[in-house]
Amino acid sequence: MARYNAWQNTGLRRMVAAMDPAELSADRGAFFGSIMATLNHLLWADQVWLHRLAGHPAPDCGIAQ
Repeated sequence: MARYNAWQNTGLRRMVAAMDPAELSADRGAFFGSIMATLNHLLWADQVWLHRLAGHPAPDCGIAQ
């Protein structure tokens, strides 16, 4: 699962690097609004799982931050 996640993250980084910052922050009408907000959610979720797997409490920040 970790290899799959890394593979997907690599693809996302390539696509995001090719995008204009305005495209990333534009409201897309999606659940998290913008692409950047969705990427922030993915990062937060990865951090939560890594903390759990390491036996540490989840990070203090929530999705809204």
